[in-house]
Amino acid sequence: MAAPRAEAGNAGGEGGGADAGFVQIDRALVTLWPDGSPAEAPVERALPHRWDIDHPHSGGRARYQLMLPPVRGAEPYALFFPRIGNQVEVRVGGHLVTKLGELGDESTDMAKLPVLMTVPAALLSHDAPTELQVDAAVQPGRWGGLSAVIFGVQSVVVPMYRTNELWRQSAPTAITWALVFMGLIAGGLWWQHREGLYGIFALISLFGVTTISGRLLITPPLPWPAWGAVGGIALCVLLLLMARFVMVAIAELRPWMRVAFWVYLGLCVCAVTASFLWHQPLIYTLVLGSLLLPAMVMMYSIVRKMWMAPTWESTLMCLAGVTAIVAGARDFMVVRIPESGSMSYAMLPLAVFFLVLAMGGTVVGHYVRQVAAYRELNASLARRIAEREAELGESHRLQQRQSEEQAALQERQRIMRDIHDGVGAHLVGLLSMMKKGGAAAEALQEQAHAALDELRMAVDSLQPVNGDLATVLATLRYRLQPRLEAAGLRVEWEVAALPEMRSLTPTTVLNVQRILLEAFTNVLKHAAATTVRVTARRVEGPDRLELRVQDDGAGISAEQGRVSGHGLGNMRARAQSIGAALVIQHAQPHGTIVELSLPMA
Repeated sequence: MAAPRAEAGNAGGEGGGADAGFVQIDRALVTLWPDGSPAEAPVERALPHRWDIDHPHSGGRARYQLMLPPVRGAEPYALFFPRIGNQVEVRVGGHLVTKLGELGDESTDMAKLPVLMTVPAALLSHDAPTELQVDAAVQPGRWGGLSAVIFGVQSVVVPMYRTNELWRQSAPTAITWALVFMGLIAGGLWWQHREGLYGIFALISLFGVTTISGRLLITPPLPWPAWGAVGGIALCVLLLLMARFVMVAIAELRPWMRVAFWVYLGLCVCAVTASFLWHQPLIYTLVLGSLLLPAMVMMYSIVRKMWMAPTWESTLMCLAGVTAIVAGARDFMVVRIPESGSMSYAMLPLAVFFLVLAMGGTVVGHYVRQVAAYRELNASLARRIAEREAELGESHRLQQRQSEEQAALQERQRIMRDIHDGVGAHLVGLLSMMKKGGAAAEALQEQAHAALDELRMAVDSLQPVNGDLATVLATLRYRLQPRLEAAGLRVEWEVAALPEMRSLTPTTVLNVQRILLEAFTNVLKHAAATTVRVTARRVEGPDRLELRVQDDGAGISAEQGRVSGHGLGNMRARAQSIGAALVIQHAQPHGTIVELSLPMA
């Protein structure tokens, strides 16, 4: 049995044995049983020992025999294994202390995390060294083996374990959740904007979670070596995506770089898969070493961007990129290649997280600039819309003035035409009667009254009525009733509450007045009536207003109603011009009915 070489220390600063502090045991008697081969002769070896150094292409069993120094006192003691695995049984003084998984059960991998175990005081000797035996089942390429062992007082060993656990478990766990959070935000931004920068950052977060969480899972979701291939591929894709992110962020991703990215990615995936499936870890080591090329291209682009247009984003990414490259080179030279690497923990996950944070800052800066650009675009569009609205408003006002001027001109022309055709015609007739002489005074007076009625109706039609037909009828009654009663004709007005007619324009008012005036004139001239009744009411379906003038005179025959005389023809023409329907018929038992139906719309 080999005597262990111990490096002593204690919490209080005093030298002494293990009972005063701790010892680091860095030598052991090692026996190896490769799969399919007989056991090798026990050999004293320095710790840490990694199985893959001796047998990189096959798994097997390993037994490590160490000697724990004598202890003094009754304080609890502990063993701290920075690395151990892959499935382990630990015995102290021949007694089983703990089992870490079942030997040979590949679903468990204890090499991921540091291990701390309490050693019962009854198993430790106070007079002579105590044997510590570690039996391990190892799978190829899985970093199985044993690191140097820390043994000592529990109060001293536990803080050492906590420090190692912080860097290998607590920090990666926090980084994993931070990456999940950043990935969800980036994925949401990509879903909303469909911009490549956000999508690449979301993928970086996804593969970062896969890479780092793979270092924490004691029981992985896939069997070995498939899970090893997944972790290796995730790491390669993560590093390549980071290089592509930088190219996109600084707008230097040229077409040939896109092709090179996919070709390089495909080669890396194939090589890593072959490395794990064929148990050839050297291939994976070469792939990791080849990733230095895109890392250097990425750093060159960052430094060039910072030199040409320095910003806080490019400066932060430059620092983070240098840190990641240094950490990757350190892990490659210290952890991956040498035999002593099984004692160390990788710094690349922390450096990668720092770089991801810098990239997150770039994403945030890009998003802020994008929002500012959107706001400026919205402000510019708002200004242009306001200017266009002002132009349209001015054009509308100009068009409205032109329309008003045109309407006023048309109204003046209508008034002139009405006066010419109505008042003018009656005055011309009056002058003609006076020139001929011999005309009766009553005829001259009737002609003068007709001219005056036309003039009054032309003036009344210009008064604002706001769609109130009852006001128009009231005005007409005020104008005509005295003359009708003077002629011995009694007039009965029955006007119900009428709704507003928005289509009641001055032209409509004048035509309604003239139709009613013509009806009254016919009653006076031809009907020999004593009473005339005027009614106005609303009629449903279709919605319309109905005006009716009915007398008790001699009446009009059906033949006379169908014949369009000069007066009746004018009445029908006026009704048609305003979209109304005019019916003239004989009343029962005698008299005539003139019915004018005006549509509400």
